[in-house]
Amino acid sequence: MDYWQRRLPLDFKLFLSSALFYGVQGDVIQGHPVNEHCYIKGKFLRLINKALEDPRTAISDSTLMSIVSMCICENIRGTNVVTIHLQGLRHMINLRGGINNLPTDQGQYISEMALMQDMMHATCSNVSPIMFDVYPPILRDMRESGIEHWYPQSPLGVVIDTAFLCPSLELQSSSEILKDAFDAFEMLSIEAFDTETGPDQADVFKLRRDKIYGQLAQCEKEMTEELPYTIQEKAEGAIRIAARIHYRAVVLKVQHEDVLNTEDVTRLYAIMRKIEPGFWKVAYHVYLWLALTGGAASCRHPLLRSYFMSEIIRLGLSIGLSDWLSFRQTMGNFLWLQHHLRKGKSPPRIQIR
Repeated sequence: MDYWQRRLPLDFKLFLSSALFYGVQGDVIQGHPVNEHCYIKGKFLRLINKALEDPRTAISDSTLMSIVSMCICENIRGTNVVTIHLQGLRHMINLRGGINNLPTDQGQYISEMALMQDMMHATCSNVSPIMFDVYPPILRDMRESGIEHWYPQSPLGVVIDTAFLCPSLELQSSSEILKDAFDAFEMLSIEAFDTETGPDQADVFKLRRDKIYGQLAQCEKEMTEELPYTIQEKAEGAIRIAARIHYRAVVLKVQHEDVLNTEDVTRLYAIMRKIEPGFWKVAYHVYLWLALTGGAASCRHPLLRSYFMSEIIRLGLSIGLSDWLSFRQTMGNFLWLQHHLRKGKSPPRIQIR
């Protein structure tokens, strides 16, 4: 992102885009409904329209990034306007020769930034992406590079090891819950794509799912109305809640935004806001799973949705640009899950009790 930071003083569009982003982000941080910030947004849109009218700047790098920045702000605000911007962005990118023909030198990240906003909007709105193709999930990462502290490992995917490795000592108490959540997702994927193994393992899968259900039900009995006290207890509480929403999705085929999840996503929001974001440096991709689960489940709750969306964006602008392949794969796995649930029939209304 250093490239664009250096460009700010030279391009007033980009300067205004940063001001607008910090405005909407500030609303989220303070827990307020996201304001439209009409004055800055109006000046920003006028400059974008002026650039679009000039053939020399209509599809330039800075104009594309300006549209991406507007998508970021509208994604956080949760308006349908972002769809119009994404469709326009896709058209502009096609005029440049396609997503793979955008510049990759100097750290511009235009293609990654564009696809991020498309994937994030699709996730938190439960719709199909406009530019990103949803593909079958890749749950076990086969790369043999060294495991960094941010290496992708969560219920949405693990490293090459056959067992789920606990991401850190801080999350040791949640290791079984995280492992069970991954196993449940993997069983769903096997049933969806392996027509031989799925039926053969039906009885085994049922026993494993019953065990997961029993553990989640026990965790729910142990929970109290009060918010956890220590940061580790808060993290464990957030993981338990997200695991329940996740279980309903991958086992009961309940879409994330179903009313069954309203109470859980509200509590998840309350707990996660009390956890200092720096804590999740021990397990970035677990935090991404929490934010994606919360974002999808808060689809119909604007205040909650804005918070989860802003956290997904923050992760995208950090670990996403640092390790694009892993981030895209995790996002793609979650988008496949949502796509799979949309194809299914309405599930029975079963509570985890």
